[in-house]
Parts: sequence; structure tokens; C-alpha cells
Amino acid sequence: MSDPRFPGDPSAAGGADGVAPRASTSADMLQRALQSLKGSGGTALTPEQLAEIAQRVGMTQPGQLADLSRLFGAGPAEGMPQPGVPQQIVFALDDTECALPAEAVQGVERLADVTPVPNTVPWVLGVVHLRGAIYSVVDLRGFVGLPPAPITVRTRLLVVTTRDMAVGLVVDGVTEMRPLDDALAAGYTAETPEWAVPYAARTVVMDGRAVVLLDPEKLLFADKLHRYRTDFG
Repeated sequence: MSDPRFPGDPSAAGGADGVAPRASTSADMLQRALQSLKGSGGTALTPEQLAEIAQRVGMTQPGQLADLSRLFGAGPAEGMPQPGVPQQIVFALDDTECALPAEAVQGVERLADVTPVPNTVPWVLGVVHLRGAIYSVVDLRGFVGLPPAPITVRTRLLVVTTRDMAVGLVVDGVTEMRPLDDALAAGYTAETPEWAVPYAARTVVMDGRAVVLLDPEKLLFADKLHRYRTDFG
């Protein structure tokens, strides 16, 4: 029997690859984006909010992101994804800024309705059902050995996927989605925190801030992530 915390059952996950299906057309995605804004009262959206909506509804292609920006009158605002440039999701973890490739982040969600699972290590918070798929929920702070922190309104769940693995990672807050090509090209690097070394590609300096670029494969296929049960002898 497959373990529900690491979905491998296509029927349970909604697709042959164990990942929830996305809308098939830009029109479908735009409709979902509109639905996600009900109750906003027409308030103007910031680039960060637009980026979060794009991730929530599965809009990751540059053309789709541009459509979403135009739809809400944002134009080519600073911080909005630009066509043809790989994007990074930048988020907070303790007093460190980290980033993951946007192509590996299937969604950015508020943390809610997590079902606890018995006999697991403390950093496995349980499982969550999102858009027809079941994902394990991992407290990233606890996983990497950082001290615990309370859940706040800024706490987010990043649904990270690579190859056949999909896991929800709890982070302190998502700050932006942006390219880091300039930071990489400049060659300015910083020391990677010790806790991040096993999971980082490198640490770059962006606008005077150090950002740890995490490797989704190193995270999701870390041996530690698959030793989540507590042994009782």
C-alpha cells in the first residue's frame, strides 16, 4: 500500500504523475484567478499578490503571467515576472531569505486543514488535500533544524514538485517572485548557512540581501525526508 504522505497513487492524486491537474487553457486559469479574488472589493493588487495568484491557479508560463498582469491592469510592474526569464519564489525562513525555482513550485497556499498523522517525526505536520491530491506537510524550519515558530497570517505552504515527488513545505512567508539572473551574473555570493548546506545550490546577493538558492531535488530526495516515522521498538 502506498504511503498517503508521499502520493504515488494516480487515482488519489488526480493524475498519472501524482500531481493535481491544472487548467488546460489560459482562459480556464484566468477564470480561476477571477474566482480567487471574490471578496477583494476591487482593491488594486500588488505584484506580490498577482504572483501569488498566478502560482495558486497554476499559471507559470510567461505568456500566462503577462495575461494575468494585463487583466488586472498591473502592466509590466516592477517585480512581475518577465517573459522568457526563469523565476524564483523568494520566501522567509527564520532570519534567512531562501528561494526555489518557480517551475518547481506548483502552488502557494495558506496553511489550513492539515490532518495529523501518528507515529511521525515532529517536523511532519500531517497531510493536506489540495485540488484533488494529497500532500505531506513538512515544517521546513523543523526539517532543517531551525527553532520552531508559531503559525501566523504570513505563513505559507509551498507545494514543491520535482520528478515524481510532491511535498508541501511550510515557510514563514513568501516575499516575491522574481528572476535572479542579475544576481547570478554579478557573481556576488555569500556564505551559505550551515543548516542549508545539504540542500542549497548556492547563496547569492540580491539588492544587498543574501538569498539561499535551494535545490528542490536535494530537498525532496534527501534521505532524511523519507525517514519520517518514529520508532517505538
